[in-house]
Amino acid sequence: MVREASGTGTGACDVRIVVRVLGGFTATVGDDAVNLGGPRQCGVLARVLIGESEAVSAEQVLHDVWGERAAEATVGAVHAYVSRLRRLFGPRALPRRGQGYVLDRGVVDVDADLFTADVDAGRRALARGNDEDAAVLLESALARWTGPCAFGAGVQSRMPFLAPVAGRLEELRVVAAEALADAHARQGRAADDVALLEELAARDPLRESVAVQLVRALYAAGRQADALAAYDRCRGALADELGVEPTPALRRMRAAVLSQEALPGATGTVLPTHLPPRNRSFVGRRGLLAAVDATLDDDTRRPRAVALTGLGGVGKTELALELAHLRHRHGRVAWWISAEDPAGTATGLAALATALGIAPFERREDARAALWAELDRTPGWLLVYDNADEPAQLEPFLPAARHGDVIITSRNPAWRRIAHPVAIGPLARGESLAYVATRTGDRPVEAETLAELLGDLPLALEQACAYIEQTRMSLPDYVDLFRRHRDGLLLRDVEGSGRTVATTWGLAFDRLATRAPRAAQLLETIAFLAPDAISVATLGRFEPDELDLQEALRELLRLSLIDREADTVRVHRLVQDVVRARMTDGARRARLAAVAGECVSEVERTTTSGRDVPDELAAHLVGLAGHGEALGTEPDGLVEALEGVAARQAERALYPAAEHVLRAALRLHGAVPTTSDAEVRGRLLCALGQVLDTAGQLAPALTLHREAVALLEATTDADRPPRSAVLAHAYNRLGHVLNCADDAAAAIVAHRQALDVLHRAGRTDLEPEVLIDLGYTLWSTGALDAAGEAFASGRAMLDEQGRGDERGWAHATGGLGMVEQDAGRLDEAVAHHRTAIAAFTRVFGADHPDTAQAHDKLGYALRLQGRVDEAIDAHQRGARLLERVLGPDDSRVAMALTNLGLALVDAGTADQAVVVQTRAREIFARTLGGAHSSTLLAGERLAAALLAAGQPARARAVRAEVDAVAAERRRDGEPSRSS
Repeated sequence: MVREASGTGTGACDVRIVVRVLGGFTATVGDDAVNLGGPRQCGVLARVLIGESEAVSAEQVLHDVWGERAAEATVGAVHAYVSRLRRLFGPRALPRRGQGYVLDRGVVDVDADLFTADVDAGRRALARGNDEDAAVLLESALARWTGPCAFGAGVQSRMPFLAPVAGRLEELRVVAAEALADAHARQGRAADDVALLEELAARDPLRESVAVQLVRALYAAGRQADALAAYDRCRGALADELGVEPTPALRRMRAAVLSQEALPGATGTVLPTHLPPRNRSFVGRRGLLAAVDATLDDDTRRPRAVALTGLGGVGKTELALELAHLRHRHGRVAWWISAEDPAGTATGLAALATALGIAPFERREDARAALWAELDRTPGWLLVYDNADEPAQLEPFLPAARHGDVIITSRNPAWRRIAHPVAIGPLARGESLAYVATRTGDRPVEAETLAELLGDLPLALEQACAYIEQTRMSLPDYVDLFRRHRDGLLLRDVEGSGRTVATTWGLAFDRLATRAPRAAQLLETIAFLAPDAISVATLGRFEPDELDLQEALRELLRLSLIDREADTVRVHRLVQDVVRARMTDGARRARLAAVAGECVSEVERTTTSGRDVPDELAAHLVGLAGHGEALGTEPDGLVEALEGVAARQAERALYPAAEHVLRAALRLHGAVPTTSDAEVRGRLLCALGQVLDTAGQLAPALTLHREAVALLEATTDADRPPRSAVLAHAYNRLGHVLNCADDAAAAIVAHRQALDVLHRAGRTDLEPEVLIDLGYTLWSTGALDAAGEAFASGRAMLDEQGRGDERGWAHATGGLGMVEQDAGRLDEAVAHHRTAIAAFTRVFGADHPDTAQAHDKLGYALRLQGRVDEAIDAHQRGARLLERVLGPDDSRVAMALTNLGLALVDAGTADQAVVVQTRAREIFARTLGGAHSSTLLAGERLAAALLAAGQPARARAVRAEVDAVAAERRRDGEPSRSS
């Protein structure tokens, strides 16, 4: 039955629609053949079909299908034909996309697509030596053809635009037939393809590759005379048409027929294999193996060549070996070649040629050509070129043969022109742990530490596990030993571990020093910088000549001693360790001093210009501090630079980063007791305490401030008193923390001690900060007049000093707002808080914790004014900002929440207030303790919220808890006050 295009069509999507173009142009819907209509309608369908996934515009269809008569038609004709085709196939078959049409391959099957997929799969199977699978796939692909011409001769003649597509399909048919003949020949079935090959040879008598296959097939079928006649026809055509003789491959085939030898390319013997033994302890890399496997199966590259590149010891050779064993097929060539230099590569290929029975040639080029020809007759081969150096040196030795795999390992990453480069990095952490477990039989927590110390480098892990096995020490003991003697362990050759980090990298370092001394010097500099992100601009400070710098980087990249992405360089930390370990102690100290000096100078240049110190530079400073600590030397200016960086980080609310930097400075300063300065240490302790206090870590902050004050007080003698500013600052910060710890009396004493030191030293310029902090402490005790006087005095002094745009001025203004608020002058309070917000925003930005707290204070005053909705908005904004910057468990978040709870009660949403106050109380209890005044304050407010929410019993219970704790505080002599 044939369905006409003018019929209604099924429009259904649950039936199979097939369009066939291999040998004709037909279609079926379900089991029914359909009439595709006249030439123009067929042309419209064909033009959209060959567009594949790209939408074809109506204008393009009109131009291609109507040709010279396109001017006589309109795009409306195209739309009409598409409409008819949709009635034929259903509306989903030809959807409109953008400005054009596509043939939806999810709805319509096209036999050309299925043919192409089968041919690709068959050729991949053939390349890997899977002859049986290849034959099945290729037979299936070729069986789809119903005639010699794609789209049929009639359609092609009327539609010239189809010629390129049809030509590609017909060429692919010949390629598939040749591949099928190869597969059949190796299976002993060469005679099966006589009819197909005769057809192809008749259509293209100049195609020698088909003639080779036909001669072989006829000979296999016992038709020796016909085989020789087929050779003569091809030879005659070549002579008549091109004036050339047949290729050596065709001549060899004729010679085999004349001498009645075994067919070239037929199987029957096992081909030579030369691979190192498989690594029994190989673990991990499954994702990488799969990715490289897929690359080697990519049929678009012949030969399929991949270059595994990376640092020595990263596992390139082991990965190549595992790949070789996984991809090697029994009976196929698999050959491992040591390719460190051209001589070694040539020797390896000569050994392969000998193993394949290829007679010696006078010229090496002829020998390699014969080898490639032999490999062409035995698909599925595998060649591994291990440890190649220069792509240009290896290129002459890469096979011209098809249907095989080439795997290259190299430190040099520059292989893109002749192979697909695959960068090999350290193991994933889980893979490192699995390897350690396999080698040591245990997987304690220390395995994670070991992997971290060794940067997941396979060779270093192997060396460590070999040492553990030989000494029979425990993994924790080795980790401890490595931390104390990492240089010695890295440079030690361990019996039984094979290659070591020392031997693998030592030759590369020596070669670098000889070949490119400037690059070697740059590597020594890199060895003292933070490994994960070194900007090229930073390196330019040590190698100012741009061309010399780029050349040095090229040499380091060539050996994979560094990685580079755009303007950022990275280096494995063990490379840094080994570079430093190979230097003399004096050379290490000199290089450390030089690198530190340049970094310190850059910090000074950055801060002088008012810019923030980049994270990269801060990381370098911390790393340099660690190296100085290990060498027992403190480079000039490094501690002060670290201190300055931490101060800027704290201003930006980067508290963990500031803490990290200050602890590094303290360790460095303490590592050189002969030059240790009590004043410097006291200043660092005070700075760290201030960071911890601001980050919400009250208890350790209090300990640090007390230690700082005690240290600085102990040095107040006539010969060497500490600078007054340092001691005064320590007293003041101690007072601030004491106030937060609910010891206001001691806090006031500390603040006044700070003022006394400054007054005696004549440092009135430093008094404003102390006065402002004293004002907050006095406010917390309810001494409003004294607090207001302190705030006003501090702010006035800042104005006199021209410092009205500083943080202290904003804090003083906020403090005055709190005093006005508690005194009942709400309009003045709101005005002060808005001014403080504007000032904090100018100084720090809208997202800083100080700005957020100012919003919270404004909300409190607005609520007292009765502007509840505005108050809720201000409290919520402050709480969100504080939580984002400080985390959900900070006491300042809790204070904003408890103030928000008050506004929610006033707004009539007591249930919400209960939730908020409950959370605030829990945060205070965790961070400050259950007896802290802020915790008690939140408890009182929770009880009030519960009462407002109609839960009197719960309210009484919470109030009883608060009263009990408050009573105990009074018995202990502590005041019960709000914070």
